[in-house]
Amino acid sequence: MSATPKMVSATITTDFNDAGSDRKFVAGATEELTAGEFANYRAAGLVEASVEKPVTDAPSSPAKPKRPRAPRTAKAKS
Repeated sequence: MSATPKMVSATITTDFNDAGSDRKFVAGATEELTAGEFANYRAAGLVEASVEKPVTDAPSSPAKPKRPRAPRTAKAKS
């Protein structure tokens, strides 16, 4: 049984060549790396984790402004 390695999406921060695998990486590109490759390249300062922008649900209409408070009246002395 062959386990599929966990893949990590990484952004390349600088151009570099991996001497062990002869792979070439270009700064600014996004690559899918194994968790081990990512850990090694990150420790060397060559990659960063790619951050996907979260999808936000835009409100259909702006929030209603709060109603102003009525001024307090003085209590009547008893």
